[in-house]
Amino acid sequence: MAAEPLTSPKIVGKARPRVDGPLKVTGRAMYSSDHHFPGILYAVPVSATIADGKIEKFDTAAAEQMPGVRAIYHRENIGKLFRVSVSFGDLSMIDETRPPFEDGVIRYYGQYVALAVGETIEQAGAAADAVKVTYKREKPNVEPMLGVERLAGVRKKGGAKPEDLESPKVQSERGEPEPAFEKAAMTLDATYFLPAETHNPIELHATVALWDGSSFTLYDTTQAVVNARNVLAQMLGVPKENMRVIPSSSVPGSEASSWPWTHCALAAAAARQLNVPVKLVINRRSMFQCVGHRPLIQQRVRLSATREGRLTSLRPRHSHSSCGHGVHEKRSCLRSPCPPQPFFSLLQAAPAVLAGPNSCSAIGMAPSCAMQRKRLSLPRLAR
Repeated sequence: MAAEPLTSPKIVGKARPRVDGPLKVTGRAMYSSDHHFPGILYAVPVSATIADGKIEKFDTAAAEQMPGVRAIYHRENIGKLFRVSVSFGDLSMIDETRPPFEDGVIRYYGQYVALAVGETIEQAGAAADAVKVTYKREKPNVEPMLGVERLAGVRKKGGAKPEDLESPKVQSERGEPEPAFEKAAMTLDATYFLPAETHNPIELHATVALWDGSSFTLYDTTQAVVNARNVLAQMLGVPKENMRVIPSSSVPGSEASSWPWTHCALAAAAARQLNVPVKLVINRRSMFQCVGHRPLIQQRVRLSATREGRLTSLRPRHSHSSCGHGVHEKRSCLRSPCPPQPFFSLLQAAPAVLAGPNSCSAIGMAPSCAMQRKRLSLPRLAR
């Protein structure tokens, strides 16, 4: 029998039982971290204590000799992990495309650089604290705001190099907005900001990984099971058929759980190396650093209009903080006589989708504010 469409009058407006309701109201709903298996080990990441630079050497000798420690992994012994070929159509989406431990470059504070595995979480945590990492420090970009002057220009053809992340990129352009702006009777040039905003659901991100010699089973904090399977199969180098992902029964609502993050692959890689179940639960501090955030957003809008309120030009220029891997760009759906839409990014932790104000805040906020502000000084706005 075919399933009823969601718009069917038999469904809309009718009381329906929730299969997860009894589990949640009785406290029996399980987080991913609640899963336990015989012989399970615990993994705790070692996080970078600098924001920009390179790793020069590891000293893991003391950590490896601590009670209950089974392994200390880093880029030299974790095994091969692969970059993901991102494709929305194929459900292979991830914001930080660089696999963990790919190289010795530090791209943001808190980036995972090593992984301690122990018989208890306390032993693993103590070992992670005992790992010594020597860095070659670089001066990071920690400006609280993106300079307004960076929004003034656009990348000229044959100008800045493609790898220059701070060069604006023109998304679309139509018409000749500059002459229209110069000749207009009414003009507005304004810059708007949105601060960075982090995810912090009650459930900490976690992965419990099992390896049977050829296939993975991952209990993961995800709300996109098929996407997680496809991404992690690529990153770990196994066929999709050999990757099974089971979400927590709490159905995490944070948009940070839309795509996998680096801790997922680390837990799976450790389970494969040790051939035992491995549980990795990131701490609350890492929730601010390693599972995405809405980036700092800055927009400059220049618009012009006739005295009767007819718009003659609109130039929204958008910038946001980002990183050298997994650049996250929002495409514009604006319709206007002349909308050039540059994007550029800075070296910071990988941003991600955020619930609530997302595309609207990233693209529509500044033009909407500018139009409303100008409306107060115009007789009317032409439709």
